[in-house]
Amino acid sequence: MNLQVVTWVVGLVAALLTVAALHATSLVSSTLALAFFITMAVWPVDALFRQRLPHGLRWLGHLAAVIVILIVFSIFIGGLLLAARQITIKLPDYEDAIAAYATRLSNWIDFSNLMKDGGEEALSARLIDPVLSLVTLTLQSATTLAGILSLILFLVVLMLVETPALSAKLQSASGYANGKEYRDAIFSIAGRVRWYLVVRTVIGVATGALYALWSWMWDLDFVLVWGLLAVLLNYVPTVGSLVAGLLPAAFAFLQLPPWWASIYGIGLLVIEQIMGNYIDPKFQGRELSLSPLVVLIALMFWTWVWGMAGALVAVPMSLVMMIFCAKIPALQPLALFLSDCRDFDALKKATST
Repeated sequence: MNLQVVTWVVGLVAALLTVAALHATSLVSSTLALAFFITMAVWPVDALFRQRLPHGLRWLGHLAAVIVILIVFSIFIGGLLLAARQITIKLPDYEDAIAAYATRLSNWIDFSNLMKDGGEEALSARLIDPVLSLVTLTLQSATTLAGILSLILFLVVLMLVETPALSAKLQSASGYANGKEYRDAIFSIAGRVRWYLVVRTVIGVATGALYALWSWMWDLDFVLVWGLLAVLLNYVPTVGSLVAGLLPAAFAFLQLPPWWASIYGIGLLVIEQIMGNYIDPKFQGRELSLSPLVVLIALMFWTWVWGMAGALVAVPMSLVMMIFCAKIPALQPLALFLSDCRDFDALKKATST
């Protein structure tokens, strides 16, 4: 059998076994992946202090990086809890509106299995109760989330400590030339991931603010919820923006007349189109260089492997795979298919450091 065929078969089997292992160890491996990408994001903060302080005080860089992470997570968790509280208080008020829509739709759709003995009121309760249960579960999971955050912080600190020695280890393990190339690839990935996170954060905050402002102008409920949802789901490519727009548009039909609710939904669509199709590509530029189809497939794949954590790291993981494959001659065809480039020259330019 051809040696190249054997190599590809062995590589495929190894890849399948790796995926199975990642799926089986999702709690541990996804936590490591999150810690790795968070380390990439805050590494400049650590480096800024480390380059300007004596050796004995370089630990202040680690402390500054941890403080940045804690501030971001505190804002995130605080907003999530505040939004969950708002839903818990106001959502039961929508039972009558849902029952009214159920009455109108019953002429076209048979709701008998859902309504059973209680009529439209039973249907509204069946729709609202799972949402309230999910919110309650989210509130109860705050302790678990705090425990995971503590582990991630510990891992991030250890990774920051190891970062300065990474270059020397790579050169010792693979020789000077190869070690330098691998180091440059890692720094290239880190830079692209940081820029990706910065762009996603800025666009997410801007989109969330516009969603909240547009909802406030219509005097709708859950203004904070829709804004926060737009920020969080902005990190989930493709599907996130769709969900972030559909939910407030659907709730608008419970508060506004159909024509006004339609205009509100069109406004959300305009916001999403401007932010997603104009602002995002303009700022992202060549830093991403991933095929849109690959991004969607990666989202489904990593969500299956790691759940919500996989959805958050789908794009960074795809970036890692593309750049490393581009540095290995045998895997360059795979890198080409992962990218949005048309030929190997464009791929080399897109993945250059």
